[in-house]
Amino acid sequence: MSNQIPGVPEGWVLVRIGHPVIGVDCVIDYNGDIVVFRGNPNVNSGANWPIIRKIEKPARYRPFKDAEEAHPFWNAPLRLAGATEEMKNSWSRITTIEKDGITTSAKFYTWEQAYYRFYIDDNHTPFGVKIDE
Repeated sequence: MSNQIPGVPEGWVLVRIGHPVIGVDCVIDYNGDIVVFRGNPNVNSGANWPIIRKIEKPARYRPFKDAEEAHPFWNAPLRLAGATEEMKNSWSRITTIEKDGITTSAKFYTWEQAYYRFYIDDNHTPFGVKIDE
């Protein structure tokens, strides 16, 4: 099955063809509009609707530029980026926030080094500032 069919607008992707879940799935209605499916008593419940979802752009981050930007994460456990399976539960704590970077119990890291070395949480949020677009 192709991810693009006629009528699926740019920025959206086909999830499946079938009966949508009322109030949950987005569909292309008979007018070609994108709507959250609310049900339609005139439509056969077995109808094959194109069920689509919006393609979300991944969040973008940059390294902190100074101690003031990093200060809210003073107590955050830092997870190692690219940790092996045995090390995935290991973490570091910031011992000092300095003008040019951070110091952990292991060593000093510049803001850029820390950005590529650590995640702020288990969700792999980079140690940096989210860029609003």
